[in-house]
Amino acid sequence: MKKFLLFMGLAAMSVLFGSGNDSTDVIYWSEDYKLSWDDFKGEPRYDYANISAITSSGIIHYKGCRNGKIIYKVKAYFEKNESWVKEEALTDHHLEHEQIHFDITELYARKLRKLLSEQEFYCGQEAEFEAFVDRFLDNWEMMQQAYDAHTRHSMDKVSQKDWQYKVAMEMSLLDDFPVQE
Repeated sequence: MKKFLLFMGLAAMSVLFGSGNDSTDVIYWSEDYKLSWDDFKGEPRYDYANISAITSSGIIHYKGCRNGKIIYKVKAYFEKNESWVKEEALTDHHLEHEQIHFDITELYARKLRKLLSEQEFYCGQEAEFEAFVDRFLDNWEMMQQAYDAHTRHSMDKVSQKDWQYKVAMEMSLLDDFPVQE
């Protein structure tokens, strides 16, 4: 698993699992569920003096082969035990910032579902499939970093509201590529 650190958020780049076993330590993105501070089960890292909260989220794609083609399922997830918050950040505003990180993860899961629906990968092309997904996930990393840069890690409240609207609008444009069950 590749990870990158953001001032107020952490996003797992890609985790490949052979099966779709759900865990109580993981929350899959859902329209009906918003994160709460109770979901942040990890121990705060006080050696990170300038970081008040970490959201560990990622995109997983389960894959296999059927009828000669690679099949896949793409899901955005949040890792409870890897996500944490310090006391000073236990505010609605900071929680909103972390939720937007998770929403960006779902936005990129939808974008990946769309792109993959326009491609055909055949059995035996697993390396090409993985390379395609990895190249795409680089864009997700850049978006997460841009979000933190533009909002100054949640300090610019106006910019954060703009990003919340932007992410919601972009997700609504991809309603044809919703969460995969």
